[in-house]
Amino acid sequence: LDELAIQEGLVPVPSVPPSNPQYIHAFATSLAAMDSDMRYFSKEFYFARYPDVIGGDPIAHFLRYGRHEGRVTNVSLMENVFVDTGRIDPNLPFVIIGVHEASKTGAPIVGMDLALQMANTHNVIFVSLRDGPLIETARKQFPIVIVASYFFEDNQFFADFICNSYPVTDAILSSACGLSFLMALSLRECRITCLVHEFLEYMSPFTDIIYYADLLIFSSRELLKSWQYLLDNYNRDPASVMVLPQPASVASSRKMTKAEARAKVSAVTGIDLNGATIVLAAGQIQIRKGTDIFLQIGSQLKRTEGKFVSIWIGEQISEFESTFGIWLHAQMERSRDADGKLPVHFEPAGPLYSVLMDAADVFVVTSRLDPLPNVALDAAARDIPVIAFAGATGLADLADEGKIDLIEVEIGAIDEVIGAIKSHA
Repeated sequence: LDELAIQEGLVPVPSVPPSNPQYIHAFATSLAAMDSDMRYFSKEFYFARYPDVIGGDPIAHFLRYGRHEGRVTNVSLMENVFVDTGRIDPNLPFVIIGVHEASKTGAPIVGMDLALQMANTHNVIFVSLRDGPLIETARKQFPIVIVASYFFEDNQFFADFICNSYPVTDAILSSACGLSFLMALSLRECRITCLVHEFLEYMSPFTDIIYYADLLIFSSRELLKSWQYLLDNYNRDPASVMVLPQPASVASSRKMTKAEARAKVSAVTGIDLNGATIVLAAGQIQIRKGTDIFLQIGSQLKRTEGKFVSIWIGEQISEFESTFGIWLHAQMERSRDADGKLPVHFEPAGPLYSVLMDAADVFVVTSRLDPLPNVALDAAARDIPVIAFAGATGLADLADEGKIDLIEVEIGAIDEVIGAIKSHA
């Protein structure tokens, strides 16, 4: 097992080779690095992470069984810690910016934008609970990047590493879905701010943020309203709760004229847009986003006087996915016209997104609940009118401030949506 421990990087390489008579003494010296040097195996971590092995030899257990069972060690977790010491400015304070995943979607994009803006005044420690495309961007921008975990026990390790290595006093998490990391940080002397972008109705696994975060920032009054009874039951200090509307992404702006964008969309998709009103929706295809409702809208527009092209761009869903995919695809197949054409063109998520935004005439948010969808903010940044269901988003706050051309209709009122689209044709 000694050679295996060295190969796995669990202990430092002994000062002499195995053939040397002093090897046993040298290997014993290497074993002494455990629990005293965080680069090497920690018995304390392994016992804390896996109490079922308490009583045995933890490093022997890992080498014989744990590594085959997919168990982690502090050494394997450190592989997810990326430190560029050359980027650390000793004259700047440190701040943690956390996201629940590193996808190029809503809350993670908000976290990335915040981190980029704070990078001029802070050493940013960027933490994501899951790997993804934003990690590559983060590693190019920030001195410390960590791919943490959804497991509280793992996040205790990452929180210890951060707080023992750097003088951190503040952490900002861009989503309540980062609860497991937030809980680990709360055990340290770190002031925690959590941005809340989600309605309470679908956030039951993450409501404990109200106990652990020092400051809760809701992105709209409508969103706060959905959490209010829980905050009142906990007697949460109103001074520790605030509403701060989320701005559009710093990367969101018109890249080309509408005519140029329409020409490119036609060239890429083959859709005839001559004289057409482009009705756009965007987001991952799922029941919360109301993709089925947008399909209904597309079907109705095909029967409406005028030329309308309905387009949804976003991550697709399998026809075999049982919670929504089966039913949506069944609806799609039954909504084809005599020529076999769908009333909605579905475009996979990708680089055409910004082009479609530049080309669109109307943007529709069909979400049943969607606090402050970035896609609507992207539309607003281009002065595109946005249609949404009343009470289903927090966009009304931005409309009150004159930051979005918002038309709200009664939820599920397809006829009102059609009327609003026709008024902007």
